[in-house]
Amino acid sequence: MPKTLKDRLLERLPGSRITSDEGRSASASASFPEKVKTFLKEFKTEMKKVTWPSRKETAASTMVVIVTVLIIVVFLAFVDNILGWIVHAILSN
Repeated sequence: MPKTLKDRLLERLPGSRITSDEGRSASASASFPEKVKTFLKEFKTEMKKVTWPSRKETAASTMVVIVTVLIIVVFLAFVDNILGWIVHAILSN
């Protein structure tokens, strides 16, 4: 079967896997323990590639999230109060 342009491009990307007919038949015949062993081996390889943030980067990112959430909370409370006053004014007439 001729390869498509997408298949040829994906072959050149690091970390990409193309499922071929041979790969499907080999994985279909593999036993469960062999599949688990292969998964764990691939998992370990991928985890070595992870760049973990430093403690300082984690703290900075956490502060950004907390400040952003607080700003959104204040904004939504303000909008809720304004809309509440509008609805109350409409219903009280």
